[in-house]
Amino acid sequence: MRVFVCKLSFLVSLFFISQIWSHGGGLNEEGCHNERKTGDYHCHRSPSINPSFSQPERSSFSEKDIVRVWCKAREGQNEYRTKYGTFVDCLTSDYAVEVEYDTNWKEAIGQSLHYAEATGKMPAILLIKKKKSKKDYLFELNRVIVQYELPIRVFEIGE
Repeated sequence: MRVFVCKLSFLVSLFFISQIWSHGGGLNEEGCHNERKTGDYHCHRSPSINPSFSQPERSSFSEKDIVRVWCKAREGQNEYRTKYGTFVDCLTSDYAVEVEYDTNWKEAIGQSLHYAEATGKMPAILLIKKKKSKKDYLFELNRVIVQYELPIRVFEIGE
């Protein structure tokens, strides 16, 4: 009986520790988000942790792979750290580029403007069009840019 109580106490303490170390914050559909304090991008969900969530089809390249290849082709610096401690996905000689999937185009606007201000470069967005996207997010993004005369250059690439 004593062994059982010890094991049960251990399991309960593990539960409470995980609750203390977890944090709130919105996750994208892949279970990931940007950490506001550090600027890091990380994920919480995986198929083994949350089997009830349907996982999106994985393309052959991750977002980080796309950024790395795209940025290198433009002789840019990948994951450039700004004076604020945030990270520009790709810093080229002319642009501070935020790379984002098309469904997250709204967040990309603010991040690209922030990165431009932090680096003195022009703001840009590399929009990754998802294979499963049913809406024309590029159209929506460009509509906002034109409506508010934002100085953002948009590049598009397929998933």
